[in-house]
Amino acid sequence: MEEIPERLNYGEWDEAGYEIPEEYQLNEHSFLHEAMQVFYAAGGYDFFKVVRAEKYADRWLDFIGNLFQEIYSGKYHSDGALHDNPLDSERRRSLMEQGVPDLFTGDTIG
Repeated sequence: MEEIPERLNYGEWDEAGYEIPEEYQLNEHSFLHEAMQVFYAAGGYDFFKVVRAEKYADRWLDFIGNLFQEIYSGKYHSDGALHDNPLDSERRRSLMEQGVPDLFTGDTIG
């Protein structure tokens, strides 16, 4: 009996011809609140829940992992705009219990 492969999360990212959506593209003039919006729009919550990387598209893991590192290391600076974290209280609590940095679990002036 042939084994049915498991669905690859964010699999479209690894498909030939896939281009990262324009709204996910940041530049040297982007601010922290914009980077945070992209992070969560592109699947940031799922990034914190990855247990088995082989179940996720390589290009997505690279993109979201690099964006996490850029945000966490301070690449994007504040312009004073508030970023309303899109996570509900249960998801925020889950990430806090997991040890995710406060920057990613609260609302941020960015």
